[in-house]
Parts: sequence; C-alpha cells; structure tokens
Amino acid sequence: MAQFALFKFLEKPSLLRVYILLKDDSKARLEAVARIIAEPYLELKFRPNELPMEQVRKGGKLLLSMDTRVGTVSMYAHVDEVTSSRVLRVMAIESFSYAQQREYFRVNSTIKVAYKPLRAGSTTTPEAVATASINLSGGGVLVSCEERLRVFELFELCFYLPEQEPFWCTGQVVRLDNKLRGGYEAAFRYTNIENEDQDRLISFCLAEQRRLLRTKVQVAGF
Repeated sequence: MAQFALFKFLEKPSLLRVYILLKDDSKARLEAVARIIAEPYLELKFRPNELPMEQVRKGGKLLLSMDTRVGTVSMYAHVDEVTSSRVLRVMAIESFSYAQQREYFRVNSTIKVAYKPLRAGSTTTPEAVATASINLSGGGVLVSCEERLRVFELFELCFYLPEQEPFWCTGQVVRLDNKLRGGYEAAFRYTNIENEDQDRLISFCLAEQRRLLRTKVQVAGF
C-alpha cells in the first residue's frame, strides 16, 4: 500500500487546512478535523454551515495541509463520499512533504497588514487599506481583502507585528482567489524588503509555529 506522509501525523484527530476545488472551478480554503478511517481514507469534519454543499462534487480534488515539527506536510485527495452537511470521506491520491527553508517558513497567523498601490509617477499618496493576514512568511503573505487587486501589480505593504514598530516593504500580487462569502484572498511576494525587517518576520513566524505546536486541537465541540 502506498505510504502517505500525512497519515503519520494523524494518530489522533487533528486540524488541517483544506483547499477544495468546487463545481464552478473556484477554490475554497477551509479548516477541518481529520480522522483516519483506514489508509488511504480520511474523514473530514468541518465547522457548521461552512462546507458549500451545493458546490461540492464527488471526485472533486482537495489539497490537505498541516504544519508539523518537520515542516509543512501536504497531501492531495479526492472526495469519495459526502457523508453529511459537515462531513466528507476523502481518499488520498498523492502525498508530499518538505522541510521548509528558514527564509520561507510559513505559518497561519492573523496580524494587521496595510497596503497601497506603488505607482511610478503618481503625484498623490493613496490611503493605505487595512486588512488581516491569513498566513505569512519571510518571503510572502496571504491577506484577506475586499477589493479586486490586479495580479502582478506592485504594492507597499505595512506590517504590524505584536509589540513591535510597524515597517513597510514592497510586494507584488502573484495570486488572487475569490472567497465564498465575498471578497478576495491576495497572495503577495516581497520584492523589496530590508534584511532586518525580513528577519523580524522570520523570527515571528518561528515563534508562532512553536506556539501553535504547543496548542492542542480541541476536537470536542468543533
């Protein structure tokens, strides 16, 4: 039987990030508690009213992702059965893992981020728009935003790390996804950032990973 790396970290029900491809070819980013049925099958339990049932299709592809002590471990799967409005049975089809390099270590963390377009020759300074990060690393950040940003456009980004002075850098939009309930998720790649500020981001990410790994997932009531 094929060995799926993610199963090694699921000895007890655990919280995963779930990226699911829907009927209209859009992608939804959710979280679910995963429980092993029998390799290669998993049961995924979502929060109430989060799973877009009308858009879920049998055989639809998913990407499951989990942060572990050895880095992020991910696995592709497809929907084998829709068990209820909150539960999917999925079958693993391909697993991969990698030990993340320090510079690009990525964690899920909500911090305030502000952004404004960086436009050459502009005589006005546009107001920065505040948003919240979904995850971040020393190489990029994923944020939630209400307006449709242009892919490949450059922005000034301001980070507000806890108990630290805010700092600015330049980032480029490399991906834009629709959110199920309106708005967008924009992925930025840093194109110009001071070494000291990048080190601050990396240190924050590493501290967040240690904190998250110490926090046990409370499955009851999920």
